[in-house]
Amino acid sequence: MEVYKISILSFFISMILSIIGIPFLLNMLKDNNCLCINYKNEEIPSSMGLLFIIVQTITLSLMNLFIAEDLRHYVLIYLVAFILVGLVGLLDDLVGDKNVKGFKGHIKSLLKGKLTTGGLKASVGFLVALIISLYISNSIIETIINTLLISLFTNLINLFDLRPGRASKVFILVSIILLITSWYDDLSILLFSFFGILFRYLPIDLKANAMMGDVGSNSLGITLGAYCAITHDLKIKIIYLVVLIAVQMLSEFVSFSKIIEKNKFLRYIDNLGR
Repeated sequence: MEVYKISILSFFISMILSIIGIPFLLNMLKDNNCLCINYKNEEIPSSMGLLFIIVQTITLSLMNLFIAEDLRHYVLIYLVAFILVGLVGLLDDLVGDKNVKGFKGHIKSLLKGKLTTGGLKASVGFLVALIISLYISNSIIETIINTLLISLFTNLINLFDLRPGRASKVFILVSIILLITSWYDDLSILLFSFFGILFRYLPIDLKANAMMGDVGSNSLGITLGAYCAITHDLKIKIIYLVVLIAVQMLSEFVSFSKIIEKNKFLRYIDNLGR
């Protein structure tokens, strides 16, 4: 089956599964008091990113039967990492220590011998990125670059998951850029499957009727990182890495929300659909 047909099919399978699953998942979270306070101080279901883990895993497990045999191990490696990162994100959503803030705070606690859910999330994220890189890299330098790339992409979505729909919009934008710069489109199902999920989920997020949580932002981020690491030339990956490092450093000094609010075009895109 041609690559574009597999990608389109993965989109529709994910979309249908999301349409069916979202009402059940929303009710389950409400019934079990899995709620959080959004930026408007409204109580809404949290950890809806659990939908991403369930649907993406089912869709890609099915579609893996139709892609070339020499590519199937990439999908399986991705899914193992994807589920594990989603799991620690869900743990952080449910029992996370809200007194420790930011990446630096969790790392400081870890160095002092105290494991926080944020520290666990960072540690597992790095180890997962390293494991993926060991499988797909051809040299030590490439392993280091891929590990940093996947780790920083995983954290990227977290930086923007502060307003309804923003994380999903960033994911879609970066995905389109990655599809354009990729030299290898046989694994585009990793992204198109997610597009199918977001087609149904994004309107709910935009209206602030649910929050994806860390389980959602983590799974979005590692998908971008894994796709970039597997399908891009080393030189292009270095460019992405430099940009990601710059964004990460910038986030320590400025508020992206304030930057978006002050820019008319960015504010328009950010508010689109709300």
